[in-house]
Amino acid sequence: MDEKLSPADQLASDLRRRTRPSNELPAIVALDAVLARTDDIVIALSGARAYTQGIELFLRLHVRQPGAVSATAAFAGLHGGGSDQYLLGVEFADGRTATNIDDSPSDDNSTTAVLMSGGGGGSPDFSSYTYYLTPVPPPGRLSIIVAWPTAGIDEHRVDLDAEPFRSAAERAQVLWPEQPTSTWNPPSSPRPDLAPGGWFAHALN
Repeated sequence: MDEKLSPADQLASDLRRRTRPSNELPAIVALDAVLARTDDIVIALSGARAYTQGIELFLRLHVRQPGAVSATAAFAGLHGGGSDQYLLGVEFADGRTATNIDDSPSDDNSTTAVLMSGGGGGSPDFSSYTYYLTPVPPPGRLSIIVAWPTAGIDEHRVDLDAEPFRSAAERAQVLWPEQPTSTWNPPSSPRPDLAPGGWFAHALN
């Protein structure tokens, strides 16, 4: 039977699991997928990096004529965030889900899917951002779901094959043992309005 961790050690373990590891050299996953597109807006996934326990996703937002919406305001915590942000969700083949809205599930189960905001930046007409998804997706499909209510973009779903991500995770290199982890926990952002009956409303229920 595993020894129960102290609250401090459990928090440190949980944060390590949800954070892109600094002691690993990731393997590249080459992909270029348009997730949603209108005449004036494109949301795309332009590559990923795989670690032994998770995947870093690279998202891009292009806006032809910034005005009512801004590519930088789409990301939570940047230029207002909150109700202006776009929605990103993932669904594993076994039904587990994670979103950029709910990145702090209440349980500490290592099998729970978590999508943590990373870093990024840009301008009103173009911005890029990263998200760290953990754990590595199981075999089968990996679905990416996006929506941007403020921009009038309803839910779009793209199904990818999880195998390239799993294969890359096996190629990731551990450089040295894990080092002590900071216990700082980022604040959560307010949720935007969710379309009733949609994928995000169901996943976040």
